[in-house]
Amino acid sequence: MSFRKLLLAGAALAASTAAVATPAHASIIDRPHFKVLGVVIVWAADETNGNTPIATDFIIDDSVGGTASNDTDLIGGAALDGRTVVTGSLTPTKDSTSTAALGDILTIDNDGDATNGVTQSVDTGTPTSFGAFDVTGESLSGDLTHNSSFFVASNTGFNINGAATPLTESGDFDMTDISFSMGVTVAGTAANDGIDFGGNAQDPGGSFGTFANLGAMTGATPVYTGNLRTAASAGSITAQSVRFDATYELGTTGYDLSMGAGEVEAEVVYTVYVP
Repeated sequence: MSFRKLLLAGAALAASTAAVATPAHASIIDRPHFKVLGVVIVWAADETNGNTPIATDFIIDDSVGGTASNDTDLIGGAALDGRTVVTGSLTPTKDSTSTAALGDILTIDNDGDATNGVTQSVDTGTPTSFGAFDVTGESLSGDLTHNSSFFVASNTGFNINGAATPLTESGDFDMTDISFSMGVTVAGTAANDGIDFGGNAQDPGGSFGTFANLGAMTGATPVYTGNLRTAASAGSITAQSVRFDATYELGTTGYDLSMGAGEVEAEVVYTVYVP
């Protein structure tokens, strides 16, 4: 074979070898990642001067454990604790979630017919005069009730603990004489409730604890256990909020003379957290 043919054969072999070489390889890696922590916003009035509506707790579920102490409150400190408002308004209560000023209306009535009796306001605690009336068949009763509320907006389910502490117990009354119940109002209007809220909210579901009286609410007692977020659609914090309404009453069916006389005041502290 001539030298020229050898060169041509070598060139053909090289071309064949190049044709089966390993193809080029490249990788492009993309890793989007989003994480949204559970958020619960509690608002009503601020403790310092009673301004409303003010968010006083901004709770982040940034830990594992499911207890109130494990969550971070971005608005922390005792000086920034919130105050409840009078249910159906944005009027701050006298004291933070307190049952102070329980006096309401005492009614002297005959068989429920108010036209046959006398109604007298005694909510200041100072008796005022009554006109003369026939005592036959009459009874003295009173609906001594304290109604207060606070609002919650959340992107996750949450729980509420309550702890009641006696401030005043005298005469015939103590903590066991104050009955307690709580419910949730999903939406309200400024005309009826002092502010429009709940337009983009949903019922957070869950269940409320039942207590015969505040004497049973010792330590961190479960008051509400939820499983849904309050926010149902895009909107403002107020629009995504629901209202929690607490009702305290002296006695379970109203006041009667047989209950005696005295004074009782309690402080109830609610703690909201993500389980």
